[in-house]
Amino acid sequence: MSAFTNNKGITLIELLVTLAIMGFIITSLYSFYLTGLRGWQRGTDQMEAQQSARIAMDKIIRELRYAEEIILDEDKKTVRFKVKDNIRTLRFRLVNNEIVFDACPGGEGSYFHTKVALGITDLRFDLGDNQLLKITIEAGAERSSIKLKSGVRPRNLPGGS
Repeated sequence: MSAFTNNKGITLIELLVTLAIMGFIITSLYSFYLTGLRGWQRGTDQMEAQQSARIAMDKIIRELRYAEEIILDEDKKTVRFKVKDNIRTLRFRLVNNEIVFDACPGGEGSYFHTKVALGITDLRFDLGDNQLLKITIEAGAERSSIKLKSGVRPRNLPGGS
């Protein structure tokens, strides 16, 4: 009889080595899974932030294009404006991470308040000498934040083209 012919089972050392290798493989697979899941979530968050900021930018530009008068607050986070044939003063402002479009009562008519975009972290307006209103919108969380910049030159401002 040879020493290699005794096959009654496995040794404790073989069992521990097998469990250690399987544990390493399972831990590695789980780590890859979590990394992929976090990347997917970050991408989804960034896509939502970008979509929200883009919708807000489009709405702001569309409304301000026909402004006759533009007034920026001191902090440059609120723009007030008037359009032809509307006695109310309209405005865009940032309230609790939401861009809000509302009308300040200035005569007859009802007050309205519309949420334009959610998840917005910053909103800035800057009116240059050439009557170009620059708009900056930041949205999203720290690791998935985006910044959009655009501008609009209102058609009905005095002295404009």
